Amino acid sequence: MEVDMSTITKATAAALGAGALVLTACGGSSDDAGGDGPIGISVHMIGYGTAPPDDDIIKTELDKALDIDIELTVAADEEEYYNQLATSLAGGDAPDLFVVNRAHLSQYVSQGLVLDLSDRLDDLADYKNLLGDDDKLRAGTIDDKLYALPKRLNYEYNSYWIRKDWLDNLGLEMPETVDDFFAVAQAFTEQDPDGNGQDDTYGLTGATNNALWNPLWAAFGAAPVGATGGGTFYVEDGQVVNSYDDPDLADALTYFNSLVAAGYVDPDYATNQNLQDHERAMQGVAGILTTDWPHMTKPEFVDQYKDVQPDAEWVQLGPLSGPAGPGAFPVEGYARTMYAVPSTLSDDDAKLSKIVELVNYLSGDEGNRLASYGIEGEHYTMSGDEVTLTERGKTEGEYFWLYLIPGRDDGEYLPVKFADQAAEIEFAANQAPLTMLGSLVTPPEGYNSADASTFASEQIARFISGELPMSEYSDFLATLKNDFGYQAYIDSGIEQLEALGVAE
Repeated sequence: MEVDMSTITKATAAALGAGALVLTACGGSSDDAGGDGPIGISVHMIGYGTAPPDDDIIKTELDKALDIDIELTVAADEEEYYNQLATSLAGGDAPDLFVVNRAHLSQYVSQGLVLDLSDRLDDLADYKNLLGDDDKLRAGTIDDKLYALPKRLNYEYNSYWIRKDWLDNLGLEMPETVDDFFAVAQAFTEQDPDGNGQDDTYGLTGATNNALWNPLWAAFGAAPVGATGGGTFYVEDGQVVNSYDDPDLADALTYFNSLVAAGYVDPDYATNQNLQDHERAMQGVAGILTTDWPHMTKPEFVDQYKDVQPDAEWVQLGPLSGPAGPGAFPVEGYARTMYAVPSTLSDDDAKLSKIVELVNYLSGDEGNRLASYGIEGEHYTMSGDEVTLTERGKTEGEYFWLYLIPGRDDGEYLPVKFADQAAEIEFAANQAPLTMLGSLVTPPEGYNSADASTFASEQIARFISGELPMSEYSDFLATLKNDFGYQAYIDSGIEQLEALGVAE
């Protein structure tokens, strides 16, 4: 079964990250572009534990279709990747196409290391069609010039999941408001929902990344803080705001603390790592958690929890209404993953044209199906426009997603790959979003995001746990802004986002 690291949680990525294949990508101008042989194109990315095999059939098909020699190399994680990339860029031996995020892109642009692709945009019709919204090009745009090609955004796979069998056992309805949610968490903790006669259950569980709160922020008019320490930016009443500056944040934190203080949250939520919250929920410790639908519906995961909790019936729970009105799930509105080209290729029109051709091909029907499903006739068949996986296609292709450089249309892809999860896919497609803009912000020079994030995440965790009273929140915010430079980050972020026109 395919593991697509562009759509699963960071916790899952960390769990899969060990042992990834690490190679060194080499770029350079193409002597092989002289006309006699295929043009070499080196691509460097982050594989998060996935790497192409030696018998890479996708490479073979791409090389044949485009008359290229593509060299796909992956690093195990972001730290390793950006260390490798910095070395290759400094040495003038950068890959021909490589992953960047907004912060690194801004740095490379200022150093003259990446190529302005603005004049190539008219040739990328298939790519723009797949992207679906020219507005999304903002992620790769700096000073009105396009320096990177953003990937198409996937659906948001995460949501609350709740034990419907526990609700039924206790005669409870599905919660629709934050007050309902609190009452259900209380009942799951105090009323023996599994009927084993023991005081051994909690309302909800989570992990140290604080993702358990994600479906609740918007119900209070706030947006996430503390998961990685940083606040995010979003538009509220036509103005760009940072979540730490939003007065509604205190209401959200107070509500989270009320659940923790009442004992309705698994006490291990503060120390659970990676997928430990998922494991505890599957063992019957708690009846609500935030997770992605593949981890709740793939047969291998269903079999795991059914072995321990054979009567368990997990269902998705939509965003809850609260004091601020209807809830929404926080999603990043712009791509964090983009692809850039080194400035050393500025005079290599043959290679640049092939890179454009590659991106367009992978964006179009034929190439996108290849990188999504595999080879027609072997991994899938076509009947009109309908794709049907073969038995081979259902079991092979865990690495294919690495070649989805421009991304994919989840509305077309997911029903094919996960034909038995139609309800979950529809839920993901229709889940109301709280659009976050943090991926468009480059931290100002001198701002130490690591130190600020560490301090902020620790303090937010203390407010939620009750170790710090909310009366001290203003003192915390003053320290974050003044001692850790967060005010400069807020000011710079708002200026950048207003310049990009996100509030228009």
